Amino acid sequence: MIRHISAIAEVVDDVDAAVEFYRDVLGLTVEHKPGGYYATVEIAGALHFSIWSRSAAAEATFGDRAAVDRIPLGFSVEFEVDSVNDATDAIGERRWDVVQSPKTESWGQSTSRFMLPSGMLGGFSETPWARRISQDLKATSE
Repeated sequence: MIRHISAIAEVVDDVDAAVEFYRDVLGLTVEHKPGGYYATVEIAGALHFSIWSRSAAAEATFGDRAAVDRIPLGFSVEFEVDSVNDATDAIGERRWDVVQSPKTESWGQSTSRFMLPSGMLGGFSETPWARRISQDLKATSE
């Protein structure tokens, strides 16, 4: 069912402040439009690491930016799966609450979302441009 971790995002109230931290304090390359709701952070070992505004996460998940109180601050993780519909059905059959039914996002990715045991946001995705890992990732000693 699960192929790999497709994305990790820090869910924040202030994207610009988070961008400053990752760029200016940690020295990482960050792609971001000032005032935007989303940013990507380039870091080795992560297929996709991003900063996501809580209000944008609420809109993507619940269809309403005003639902921010239903989205926890912290980190979200998405799993690339063979089929978003099948994976969503499988956790539903195991009585796990799905908070966003499968849908196709405007950027072409299929997603569904659920709350993780910690209370953080989790999701399933089918990402047409990143369906399989082409090279295993392993860290070694220097």
